Amino acid sequence: MGTLFISIGIGLLALVLFLAGFVILKTALFSPPQKNVTPREFLLVDRKSIAERLGLAIQYKTISDNDPKKIDGSAFLGLHRLFQTLYPAVHKQLKYETINDYSLLYTWAGTDPDLEPVMLIGHLDVVPADEDDPAWEYPPFSGELADGFVWGRGALDMKSAVIGIFEAVEHLLKEGFQPERTVFLGFGHDEEISGQHGAAAIADLLKSRGVQVGCLLDEGGAVYEGVLAGIDAPLGLIGISEKGYLSLRLTVNQDGGHSSIPAPETAIGILSRAIARLEARPLPARLEVVEFMMSYLGSALPFIQRMALANTWLFGGIVKKQLAQSNVMNASLRTTTAPTMINAGVKDNVLPARAEAVVNFRLLPGDDMASVYQMVQERINDDRVSVLPFEGDLLEGTSGWDPSPVADAESPYFIGLARLVQEAFPGALTAPYLVVGGTDARHYAPVTENAFRFSPIVYDPTDIQRVHAVNERLSFENSARMVSFYIAYLQEMASLPAEPA
Repeated sequence: MGTLFISIGIGLLALVLFLAGFVILKTALFSPPQKNVTPREFLLVDRKSIAERLGLAIQYKTISDNDPKKIDGSAFLGLHRLFQTLYPAVHKQLKYETINDYSLLYTWAGTDPDLEPVMLIGHLDVVPADEDDPAWEYPPFSGELADGFVWGRGALDMKSAVIGIFEAVEHLLKEGFQPERTVFLGFGHDEEISGQHGAAAIADLLKSRGVQVGCLLDEGGAVYEGVLAGIDAPLGLIGISEKGYLSLRLTVNQDGGHSSIPAPETAIGILSRAIARLEARPLPARLEVVEFMMSYLGSALPFIQRMALANTWLFGGIVKKQLAQSNVMNASLRTTTAPTMINAGVKDNVLPARAEAVVNFRLLPGDDMASVYQMVQERINDDRVSVLPFEGDLLEGTSGWDPSPVADAESPYFIGLARLVQEAFPGALTAPYLVVGGTDARHYAPVTENAFRFSPIVYDPTDIQRVHAVNERLSFENSARMVSFYIAYLQEMASLPAEPA
């Protein structure tokens, strides 16, 4: 019997040693260090003059609205005229078209029509700003230049990129640069309200002309400092896909009446429990997106974190719990659930007969609108709660969308972009990632398989909080670096040879 126990003990020890060795081996092989890039010289541009031109663009209140009657068309047309004044070579040498009154499409013909075009896009519209809010250090539509920054709505999202692209093209035209690939520039006017009349219309027009774009560059990623625990290096995150979007309206109809004689269950109570059930049982966390991103960045992690991510078959539960503690990382793990609107009642002593709420979901790749809708029904499990799309009665007619296709992170387009990011931002690590918000890039899926989302600016944690908020601003340094980056990007991508068949 003693011999049996010894044999079992030896066997268990051997198993433990094998598992330990296997874990260490997988850790060692996980995410090899990124290659060092050769330093390169980027064009030095006048930071102050670029900032001044961005400040002029910010002064136009190009606010998009779902109600066309509330759109100030003169602001958009005034911005168009500003572009024509500031960038005469662009408007003389490139073909440009106006789409649905306020969006713009530019075509820079290449010398080799057999090569697939490249495209850069941005949007002209901005979200509203409370101009009476005293928290603004400078008025939100002043385009003020102060303290080394351009201040105002659109400085980050995203008139800066539009100006940066125009600056780059204007410079290249004056230098006599001629692209081999045709270059398209697309600037939509309604990205902040889904882009249906701007980017979607431009994409439809290109598709109708038989255009297939080799690669597209939009907003979505950037270079981030101090956003990922355990990694000190700046992170150049390049979006290769974005989450889907679905808003659902939850409605409860019950008998109203006087609040002094309430029924055991009220419309507000029933609706509140439905929302609570959704929040208490979110969609399950999945690690595929995080694992893919960390396969590029894992070598920079401390050993314990790297070991856990390299061996999610063993530590997956722990990894999910740890990452879910961060709102940002949690959004990369699952389809998120966010109650955003609620409406019920008109007086403090009256029971409302109707209570409504809107819950917004951002869909992880692998989920779709139909599966999320079914999940909501199952979790609420109450026939008294009507669940319909926020707009319309059918999912097919809603303004939501499924997750976008995933671009190829092994393509020459991505590899060239990632290298350029490392050259422009020395010491930065690059990785593909999932954009958790929405961009215009998704509309171009019918005309390109390689939609990338990256803005060549540096964000620190405080900068991120300024997007769509008070005191939006962009540093002079960032504004100049954008221009230099776009110049180099166009020179490389517009001259990239055809991929082997």
